[in-house]
Amino acid sequence: MMISLNKVTVTGCPVDEYERVYKQASDYMATRPGHISQLFLRSENHPGTYFAVALWESVEHYTALAGIDELVAIFDQVISLNDPDAADGDKIAVEHHKPEVVYAENTLPDHPTGAMVCVNRITVTGLPAEEYERVYREGSDYMARQPGHIRHKLVRSTTEPDVYFSIAEWTDVEAYRALDGLDELTAIFAQVNDKIEIENHECVVRGDK
Repeated sequence: MMISLNKVTVTGCPVDEYERVYKQASDYMATRPGHISQLFLRSENHPGTYFAVALWESVEHYTALAGIDELVAIFDQVISLNDPDAADGDKIAVEHHKPEVVYAENTLPDHPTGAMVCVNRITVTGLPAEEYERVYREGSDYMARQPGHIRHKLVRSTTEPDVYFSIAEWTDVEAYRALDGLDELTAIFAQVNDKIEIENHECVVRGDK
């Protein structure tokens, strides 16, 4: 199984236009061999930022998408994928990642996608990756016992090894924000807070396949 994770910043068009184009592309990708699932998220606290998370049976299935003219034409409405000379007309900026799953033990089976999804982009700056992953596991196991938790995973970028993404699904935003009042959880992450940089996104689901 292979995960693709793209962070998208809309720079040159209305967000409704980008969402329309992504839905068109998403519908097409869902028909391709090897497709497992997709999650399309919009950040509520960073307007114009989106995350597209997709599962594929293999990296070969995913990379084959770049050679499909119909799909390229859909994305050409907002970004030039195969013509660097046309990049000046791009309406979005994309940060591509093909991450590896580090930890995904805490999952409620067969539960629909959460109404609220938290995505954290984490850059580890001051400690070994193994130490950060140990602390994350400790925090993950604690959060999984809290009301409203559905599932979450930690993935690590293969192109930027210091960069991780934590993707956590909750039944509602109130359940997620209740974590701020938990002293034990605060103490767990205090072990690494001064050694990492976090970009936090409280997201709503804009597409789920």
